[in-house]
Amino acid sequence: MDFSQIKLENERSTHVTKRLNRTTTWKFFGILYRDDMGRVFAFSMLMLLCLAPMIACYVMFANDFASLQGSLPLFNDFGFSTGMWQGAQDHFNQQSAILSQKWGLWATLASIVLAITLSAGFAVVRDAFWTGKLRKVGLFRSFGNGFKANFLYALGSMAVIAFGVYGVVQFYVWAQTAMPIWLAIVLLVLLCIVLLFVVTYLLILCSVSVTYKQTFAQNVKDSWLLLWMNVLPNIIHTVFAFAHIGLAFLFSSMGGMLMSLFFAIMLMFGGLYMPLVWQCHMMRTFALFHPVETKKKK
Repeated sequence: MDFSQIKLENERSTHVTKRLNRTTTWKFFGILYRDDMGRVFAFSMLMLLCLAPMIACYVMFANDFASLQGSLPLFNDFGFSTGMWQGAQDHFNQQSAILSQKWGLWATLASIVLAITLSAGFAVVRDAFWTGKLRKVGLFRSFGNGFKANFLYALGSMAVIAFGVYGVVQFYVWAQTAMPIWLAIVLLVLLCIVLLFVVTYLLILCSVSVTYKQTFAQNVKDSWLLLWMNVLPNIIHTVFAFAHIGLAFLFSSMGGMLMSLFFAIMLMFGGLYMPLVWQCHMMRTFALFHPVETKKKK
């Protein structure tokens, strides 16, 4: 591939004075938290609001699933019948699949609201990365600029990601009954790898479009070349950017004080985590093409 064809022209950060930023993501977060703790919490809560529709779908699914379990007779339960209904297990499996499909589809549609994270959230981190402060430009100003400039890219990307995840889950549910389990697992792994590359490419596309004002064709081309220029770091940062979602499911199944502590931390900083981890990675990549000169002290 000819990486010299990457243009990345017409930066959207002309309204800020760019400063050299060589900090790690963790150190950069520490600087933002130290200098402007209130805006860090405000930004995190804004991003968490995008998750509210998905959380509502999960709660309603859990309630419907609990009602389904409560509607079935228990073996040796006290009452007129001391045995299971004939075919109760098949009935339970069928109804569980219907509930999973129903609320999975609603959660997929609700997740499209997360396009705000890929547009407005990325723009806030973009401006903060160059200035070192959330208040330098203004949280809501950066938020609005990103939403206006990148929302259509983010909306399309989030729709593909959401329906891609839903499709992989539904494929595995179908494959378990249509083919040997080992083949279903192998195909599931292959589909997950393909989906991981698709998600990474779309995240790069959103970062490019929120940082540079170019034509759609040029954004698509630059994003494709950037994907393969740093393919391993891109994949690793994609995994890390969404790691908190997997941890949330893990801790929710464990229960106890550890779960409460994790969700308390996520409530304070969880909304900031994904855009900060991903967009900081991309800003360092962009800096390779548009380096910021170090100002020497006289």
